[in-house]
Amino acid sequence: NQSKLRFYSKVKTDFGEEAYLSLQNRAHRSQISKLRSSSHDLHIERGRYGTKSLNTSNRACRFCCEDDRILHLEQLPFFEPVIIESEDHVLTTCPMYNSIRSALSDNLKSLLMLHEYKLIMSSSHAKEFGKYVHQCYELRNPRQIPTETSSS
Repeated sequence: NQSKLRFYSKVKTDFGEEAYLSLQNRAHRSQISKLRSSSHDLHIERGRYGTKSLNTSNRACRFCCEDDRILHLEQLPFFEPVIIESEDHVLTTCPMYNSIRSALSDNLKSLLMLHEYKLIMSSSHAKEFGKYVHQCYELRNPRQIPTETSSS
């Protein structure tokens, strides 16, 4: 069981205004805020609630695991834990985001692999990180383009 404040405690250790709050791009600033406060759409958070909140499959990464298979297998004694769609998993290892991650500066990639989120958000990397987090969100949640209906 992972604490709701687990990720927040990694990025907030002292009192003060955060550098990312001065980002000009509202969408990037918003996505960082949601990530920090666990008010995002990742399964680690969404799987906490509802009637099936105790099932590991509700928190599994939607890209790395097949939900229907996990639900039945997790009852077996030899079942290995699934890959949880956590902040760390999305930001550093999920293959779904490799193309976005590969475009990051080497410096930011290194800080991500070291899980230095506090340093990232309080440094000159905040702008690039905000863009990265926003691109990850957009990849997970593609916009539905309304189709034109022809009236004949």
